[in-house]
Amino acid sequence: MKTRKITVEIICFMLLMNWFYEGVYKVAYWSSFSIYLKHAPLLKPVWQVLAYGIPVGEIALALMFLFQRQRTWALYISIGALMVFVLWVMCVYLFTGYLFWPYHALWAKPTWVQKMLMSIAMCWLAFMSIVLSNSKMSFKKFGLIVPQNAPANISR
Repeated sequence: MKTRKITVEIICFMLLMNWFYEGVYKVAYWSSFSIYLKHAPLLKPVWQVLAYGIPVGEIALALMFLFQRQRTWALYISIGALMVFVLWVMCVYLFTGYLFWPYHALWAKPTWVQKMLMSIAMCWLAFMSIVLSNSKMSFKKFGLIVPQNAPANISR
């Protein structure tokens, strides 16, 4: 039980640091971020709203991870935001002919595939944290048999 709680805390801390770093970075370099959004495909009608909303939303999401009562909501919002990002990248490549680089990543010269893989990995971490933090979850709903709860003579 203690391992579950520590794992959830580590995942939440990683997500908190990621969202806070991304939000503060976009606030610090707001002028270049807003120019990037202005020229990003499919975002031209709403770039002004997103230029303010994305950094503030990322910092607010990071702050939600600090409060125990808001953590589950923060995990669900993280999954949703990251999946919207992945879907946006896929739509840009499928429906427009633009080839452009990601705004910012933790390493030099990232590709969109790398950014999408990082987003999907963070989604899985958030999902794993939701599953681990819900101690009342019954694995029988999913057809899973947990070894410590299974009888000795089990067969499938």
